[in-house]
Amino acid sequence: MSMQLHSLIERLGYSPHEAAVYLSALALAGSTETELAANAGLPRTTVASVVLSLRKKGLMTAYLKGRRRMWSAEDPARLLSSLTEREAALRTALPALHALRRGKEAPRSFRVYEGIEGIRHILADIVASKHHVRAILPWDDWVALLGMRLVGRFASVRKRHFLRIHILVPRTKLSLGLAASDGVNLGVTRFLPEGITIGSAHFLYGSKVATVSLGTRPEGVVMEDPGIRKTEEVLFESLWLRSGGTFDEL
Repeated sequence: MSMQLHSLIERLGYSPHEAAVYLSALALAGSTETELAANAGLPRTTVASVVLSLRKKGLMTAYLKGRRRMWSAEDPARLLSSLTEREAALRTALPALHALRRGKEAPRSFRVYEGIEGIRHILADIVASKHHVRAILPWDDWVALLGMRLVGRFASVRKRHFLRIHILVPRTKLSLGLAASDGVNLGVTRFLPEGITIGSAHFLYGSKVATVSLGTRPEGVVMEDPGIRKTEEVLFESLWLRSGGTFDEL
């Protein structure tokens, strides 16, 4: 249930960190930044900035208890009223936004990364985006190239940032182990249909698509292009459904 609530709050427009801290504040009913950090599994310095952000958005209140500054969560009904206020503001601004869009294309960028160090940069960019991830991976080749240590480190960092991953992989002995760890890795794994083989890794996150070749000289390209991103999303969702997944999982 907590993961469903976490996801719901994010879908209202809050960051993964904001969702985690707000839910922790609701559960603790009056707590210090240190206590919130321990409950949310986040660094105290991160929580210190997040509670200020949530206070500006009307979801947190600070008060003194002795010499300690305490934080409490506002009534969850504030989430609904805040959503209503934002919707009204957006409707007012829509004509101006449409006017800005006319005749202008969304920004595009393409960056190439080489070698294992380049792949490290791509994985770091995925985490830095603070968006959940969709991936299509030839899992055995991916692990053979990067090693379980780097693969595990990426999973750990991703979990610390509450970033979920939906992943499509061929069914192998090794990928069965990946699927078995979904519950602890914030992942949902589905197996590609028989007869579909892949020779490169693909990641969709935020507005970007990353493709990584897995040869003896690995190379990756990160593309930020609305057309490519939309096409890759459609292809992923089609394969997800063919692999036994559902839209409700995405």
